[in-house]
This record gives sequence, structure tokens and C-alpha cells, in this order.
Amino acid sequence: MNLEPKDSNKINEFFHKLYNKAEDILFSVISKIPEKLMPAPFLEWLGHYTDRRMQGLRLQFIRQQWKKNSLEKLVADIRTQKQDTKKAPSDN
Repeated sequence: MNLEPKDSNKINEFFHKLYNKAEDILFSVISKIPEKLMPAPFLEWLGHYTDRRMQGLRLQFIRQQWKKNSLEKLVADIRTQKQDTKKAPSDN
């Protein structure tokens, strides 16, 4: 059961994933350079990148918590319905 709307455009999804991978690789390469040798624009970019990445991880965590809570509520509702049908047999 998927509770989140997804983009149906596979090409945009592909390029988005490709961009994210390229950005991750660039970050890992640049983060290995000592700060003294790194120009100020790169340091600024690293700061923005880490802030954006942390925000994305926070949002992902919130979505997962929401999905977990929704599924737990759904399971509890199903169990309640099953218990109600066992306690009160149908009038057939």
C-alpha cells in the first residue's frame, strides 16, 4: 500500500537520481581536500549541500514515521474489526 503520491515521469526521476549521484560524488571528492586549499565558493557550496541534505533526511524520517504510524493504525483497525466479528456473529 503506497500512501505517497509519486511522479509518473520516469525520465525526470532518472535525471533527478543521476543529479543526486553526481552531487554526492562531487561532495565526497571535495570533502577530502583540506580546507586551506579550498576556495571560498566551494566551502559555501559544501555548507549549502550539507544543510539541504540534512533537511532531506529529516523529511524522509518524518515521512517514514508518518507511514509507520498510519500502518500501525491500519493494523489496529483491522484487528479491532476481526475481534468485533468474532464477538458478534453475523445475523445470517
